[in-house]
Amino acid sequence: MEKRVLVGKILLLSYYWPPAGGPGVQRWLKNASLLQKLGWEVAVITPQEPVAANYDPSLEKEVPASMRILKTEAADPFKAYASLMGKKGKVGTGGIGISNNKSKKQQLVNFIRANFFIPDARKGWNKYALSTARVLLQKESFDAIITTGPPHSTHLIGLDLQKEFDIKWLADFRDPWVNIFYNKIFPRTDRTKRKDQALENLVLASADAVLTVSPGLEAEFSARAKRIEIIYNGYDPADIPSPERGTQPFFSLRYTGNLKPNQNIESLWVALADLCREEHDFKTNFRLEFIGNVDPSARERLEKLGLDDLCIYHGYQAHHVATKAMVEAGALLFIVPKTADNDLILTGKLFEYLGSGTPMLSVAPAQGNAAKIIAETGRGASVDYEDYQGIKERVRDLYRAWLPTKRSPRLAAESTDAYTRLGSAEKLSRLVEEICRA
Repeated sequence: MEKRVLVGKILLLSYYWPPAGGPGVQRWLKNASLLQKLGWEVAVITPQEPVAANYDPSLEKEVPASMRILKTEAADPFKAYASLMGKKGKVGTGGIGISNNKSKKQQLVNFIRANFFIPDARKGWNKYALSTARVLLQKESFDAIITTGPPHSTHLIGLDLQKEFDIKWLADFRDPWVNIFYNKIFPRTDRTKRKDQALENLVLASADAVLTVSPGLEAEFSARAKRIEIIYNGYDPADIPSPERGTQPFFSLRYTGNLKPNQNIESLWVALADLCREEHDFKTNFRLEFIGNVDPSARERLEKLGLDDLCIYHGYQAHHVATKAMVEAGALLFIVPKTADNDLILTGKLFEYLGSGTPMLSVAPAQGNAAKIIAETGRGASVDYEDYQGIKERVRDLYRAWLPTKRSPRLAAESTDAYTRLGSAEKLSRLVEEICRA
């Protein structure tokens, strides 16, 4: 891909940036890098020391040397939270552990977190980011700004800058705002809910364009936005290594990413436990592996079912380690969170799962956004959460396909070409150009 003549300049505000890790970081690291190759100059404003659940220093090597990264201070109450709860280092993510600790201290912290920091506890960064952005925009001309959330408090920076500098603004929603699942767990007051809803409505109505990651989020926001576009996370073929030759020691069912409380699927664990008793040599050949953080409730259930000896918990791993684990798995485990409106959920990791060419066990709403993409790319049908028999049969089929050669058959990559990072970045580039011309 040849670099084009300079198209314009974009200012990206992202709380999460390398060395922080995870799908949200990868989305905008990839988009920003590819936008530069497509002819845009991109400058990034991000905290010097973001408080993140996971860190992946290897991603820093992917930041183009020509890209300006402006790092700021950030006041973050999560540091005080970690101290209060006797935790060190990283904080919990995506609701992991929220519903498991019923101590009075935890309940108090949850109440404060839910009602004193609206829309979220990362808003302590906003004044520092605003100050840096103002200085930059007073000195230089930019064509557009992009804010990405979560944390959705970042969009309030875009709102202020749009008003002050009359600049085009695109607000990127990687997850729901008001309806994100852990808001249903937190003890939010009616006043908090009303205030949060008003902020979400204001951002959606004010942004020149709203970006989302899925048709589901598009449907949730479209009636309140001036313009809305889906920019899939996609996958980068360069990130997917070639599988090693030879046999695999185990039929490893691998899950990558954070396994949350609403992905603790009873029918799945029981089906695996029953296969260990019923299917010849399955227990000897099988391993259940987690590359990422796992909610304690799931670990406890697996232990009670006698599967603990077959489970391997690797913890959070660098991105390149996770993608290698994907291509070397016997099968990949994909679980759409079991929550309201989950037929609209389309998680970022799905695209790398598809790009890996490894067979999948998908536990998801059969008519949901994710299930449709999985089916159209030839990765099979998704199975419902309560469909014990369907889950069991799918795992058995995957295992028996693996068994003769001790290696799973590779699935065609051509069917996933529409979901590459480059395709997403090209669509984004065209969109920004169009908005800037309007």
